[in-house]
Amino acid sequence: MAVFSRRNGFNADDIQLECASDTLKRRIIAAFYKQEFDSYDTIDWTEYTTGIEDMMIEMGVPYEFPNNEIVKKRNAEKLQKYILDSDKWYIIYDFIERYLNILDKDTNDKMTLIFNNILEDEVSDYRILDGKVIPVINESELATIEEAKSTEFESVNTHINKAISLYADRRNPDYENSIKESISAVESLCCIITGLSGGNATLGKAIKQLKNKGIHIHSALETAFSSLYGYTSDENGIRHGGIDFTNAPSEDAKYMLVICSAFINYLIEKLNKIEGSYKDGK
Repeated sequence: MAVFSRRNGFNADDIQLECASDTLKRRIIAAFYKQEFDSYDTIDWTEYTTGIEDMMIEMGVPYEFPNNEIVKKRNAEKLQKYILDSDKWYIIYDFIERYLNILDKDTNDKMTLIFNNILEDEVSDYRILDGKVIPVINESELATIEEAKSTEFESVNTHINKAISLYADRRNPDYENSIKESISAVESLCCIITGLSGGNATLGKAIKQLKNKGIHIHSALETAFSSLYGYTSDENGIRHGGIDFTNAPSEDAKYMLVICSAFINYLIEKLNKIEGSYKDGK
């Protein structure tokens, strides 16, 4: 698993302006302890399995099987000491990613919400999205992206998830392909709705056919997304490796991820209304 520090290229010799306060680290650790250790007395240790052992070993923290209260506390103290005493500010973010990676979906969703609330409360420059710690995106934008990556259309979800991963990978920035994946998600949805395929399956053509399926959008919106498609697909665009896009900035990738997610949610809402009308016989 390529965690935060590896993706972002940090090492012991780097001088970083970023930081994570002791309060933030202590609150994250406290939330982890509450989730993992509060139920200690009710656990059947003969059947208990967890990824925590592997997680701590990967982090370089010695781990002992917690077959009694003393060892359990010793494990907790060693992990806390490792994180709090480290001079590497990003260790807490590595820990978050490693921990979320070993959880089932429901617990992952629960802890992501708890951790994000802490990060927001402590004015961190980062948030958690899809199990990764990424540069800050506000709460409404996070909700928009989360909705767009969890639609009933697998191809749309795949493109959005790829866009997220490429946006989060700042060690080897690939903002160009993140932008491409974001607009491809919109293209995929429009082609699904209109039924276009083959050579006709492009956003430029599909968006003009939406009205034939009962989805009417304002002409300004149609023009805007046709222009965004051109932005990625003309001879100098990202899809053609245009020289103008060899160094696309992070803010462009973030904008496209958010705006394309919002448009996907908008189209799906309109599609659901149409399908609902058909079911009601209107």
